Amino acid sequence: MNILLIGLGSIGTRHADNLLSLGYKNIFIVSQREQLPQAFSTCLHFRSLEDALQHPTYDAAIICTATTQHAIQLIQLLKHKINLIYVEKPISNSLEHIETIKQLANSYKNKIIVGFDLHFDPGMQKTKELLQSNAIGKIISVNAFVGQYLPQWRPYEDHRKGMSARKETGGGVLLDLIHEFEYLYRLFGEVDSVTCFTTNTGNLEIETEESADVLLKFKNGITGTVHLDYWQQQMIRYAIITGTEGTITWNPAEKFVQFTSKHGTEKLSFANAERNDRFLTAMKNFLEENDDDRFSTLEDGIKSLEIVLAAKRSAGLI
Repeated sequence: MNILLIGLGSIGTRHADNLLSLGYKNIFIVSQREQLPQAFSTCLHFRSLEDALQHPTYDAAIICTATTQHAIQLIQLLKHKINLIYVEKPISNSLEHIETIKQLANSYKNKIIVGFDLHFDPGMQKTKELLQSNAIGKIISVNAFVGQYLPQWRPYEDHRKGMSARKETGGGVLLDLIHEFEYLYRLFGEVDSVTCFTTNTGNLEIETEESADVLLKFKNGITGTVHLDYWQQQMIRYAIITGTEGTITWNPAEKFVQFTSKHGTEKLSFANAERNDRFLTAMKNFLEENDDDRFSTLEDGIKSLEIVLAAKRSAGLI
């Protein structure tokens, strides 16, 4: 199997490591680096996607570049009729090229997956199971929170010059942390209205939003709040789901799910789960073309992007 990996930043490097650990050997990497790290010395190196697409026929491609490049690169891959395409989230920073992507995607048989790895978290799977079994009755509301100190995200680079800091690369907490909007959409359905407030204190010396608070109203009547920020000194991530008969707390940062009802409280630990397990399982199933309802489809990726763009419009960012 010939696999094309586009981009070798932190997520691209993770995918390259995982591909090798899964036993794949024909890996072709697109990177602007002068040369590949020693760990990937067996991989063929191209400096541009255009150059890479003039060479071997690819069975699968993985896009791991800056957000603003995703849509254009996806179009290039679709024009070359590559069958398996994995795009890291978010699918883009705008809807500008979405119709072209849809038309090309419908022109031949393919599978496009958007890389939302949180669906492969065992706590998320347990949360979904509890919701499907009506464990907490009718859902009233959901409150999601995520934050991590931006200078600690990629300690090997100056955070002020990285992708998250710049508008031109699609940075800012709303797009960077789009996971929250995607999993809420997958759990609770389409959103009817969005209100958002954002903050940039200037202290991080970046041009994008440092924090955002978003109020959601789902079409089924459920209300939700989402807080995202670049400021938490220790990563915090959780969702609290309130129903008429109980509450579910899912905390992927601390690796537990807590379920409270009139019968008491049960706390389930997933302490042995490693973060990379999510990426490894997703990539294995993607390349083996396994049917897996944990995958986010092209349509899922577009829906979550639409919610974020609505939040940006509400906050006056676009």
